[in-house]
Amino acid sequence: MVGNPDLIEQYRQIHATGAYGTTSVKNLRFIRPEIQLLGPRSILDYGCGQSRLIDLLDLGYAAKLVRFDPAIPEVSQRPDEVFDLLINIDVLEHIEEADLDDVISDMRSLCREALIIVDTKEAVTLLGDGRNAHVSLHPAAWWQDRLGRHFAHLERVAAARRTRAGFRTWSRKPGDQTRYVGKRAAEQARYFGKRLMGRR
Repeated sequence: MVGNPDLIEQYRQIHATGAYGTTSVKNLRFIRPEIQLLGPRSILDYGCGQSRLIDLLDLGYAAKLVRFDPAIPEVSQRPDEVFDLLINIDVLEHIEEADLDDVISDMRSLCREALIIVDTKEAVTLLGDGRNAHVSLHPAAWWQDRLGRHFAHLERVAAARRTRAGFRTWSRKPGDQTRYVGKRAAEQARYFGKRLMGRR
């Protein structure tokens, strides 16, 4: 198991006693256009927590979708294949700095490309030992440098909040920027339409 087993156990207890992991779904309207343009046929949600984000992707084509989180018993078995895309949303800030390189290296070994979003502000939740649940708090530039040790190419991506730092490991193809703008506009319309109707 990669990471601090004691910390993973604390997260396991937190997940067993309450509902967590809905914030990653708020990033759906930002990441779905990126994923659709990349077109991966297999996707791993690494550190998924209780989030059902991967089940809501609705990419418009068939893809193998896998969830993994060592703190969630039913998806705690680490996969042993390489995925076209790994998504990692609001996870790395929960990893102690001493373990970050090991965790990011493990992520890198499981994917061809990655889409990563990190929260850069304190969490509302406290751990059982009294620490803030975001045990690694750093600005976007720090995260870009740290991720750059493992991923040769990084580009910034939009996220649901300004306090989040988002990165993708690939460059868009020529013409994709125009397609992205169109897809993002459609996502925004869908998102705010649901909000007006009282649905999330």
